[in-house]
Amino acid sequence: MTTLIFILLGLFVGIITGITGASGVLVMVPIFSTFFDVPLPVILGTSLLVDVIASASVSYAYARAKNLDIRGTVWILVGSLMGAQIGSFFVVSVSKAFIMLVLAVCMIFFGAKMWKNGSPKSENKKLEVPDKVSQYLQTPIGMLICGFVIGLTTGIFGAGGGLTVFIVLYAFLKFPIKKAVGTSSFVMLVTALSGVVGYFENDILDLKLGLIIGLSAAVGGALSSVFANRIREEILARVIGAFFVFFALLMFVLKVLFPFLNISF
Repeated sequence: MTTLIFILLGLFVGIITGITGASGVLVMVPIFSTFFDVPLPVILGTSLLVDVIASASVSYAYARAKNLDIRGTVWILVGSLMGAQIGSFFVVSVSKAFIMLVLAVCMIFFGAKMWKNGSPKSENKKLEVPDKVSQYLQTPIGMLICGFVIGLTTGIFGAGGGLTVFIVLYAFLKFPIKKAVGTSSFVMLVTALSGVVGYFENDILDLKLGLIIGLSAAVGGALSSVFANRIREEILARVIGAFFVFFALLMFVLKVLFPFLNISF
């Protein structure tokens, strides 16, 4: 029964990754820390392993559909590695609840905007960013800056990197939504892989559990990626927008409201 639960969890993680390009860590960490007696470092290491396997499957599916821009992510990856190191220093001096509140508000705004842009009645199909700004951000220096912001956000917020990558690619670099999802999954593949190496060397990940959930996530990600690449971009925008709003509200309740009310579970 437990193995079946892990397989179903993996399928769910893969579906989310395949449709939104977001990190599966966002799903696994809250679930495992709440319902399973597993040390947090092991949860993080195992979640990153799942992320690697799922993101590899999703990236391949989007690459086959020609919705993955690897060359466009090189400078972003370089910048994100630098930003993540600096962001990790700030996390100890800033209120976690305040960080989560700000992130939740931004995600709700972005998700609501995406939902509106996906409406058939909407005339504007993209989030508005001045063309001059977007053109500058598409240069190597601009992408380094974008990557730095992504890394900084990941270092401070933890598991928010995949969402940040998607927002930067879609809203600021003006990637088509499907290419933004595919490229985001590839960026998360590389960043998660770098993290897994460290956890593996220190023997703080559950390899068997990671493979069970990861392979299931790979299947779910491959199937949902095929679906996402075939539906209209307007529908995909609404699906991603709904996910952003849902996750932001869930994060607000668990990470801001519950600690404020001193509620533990």
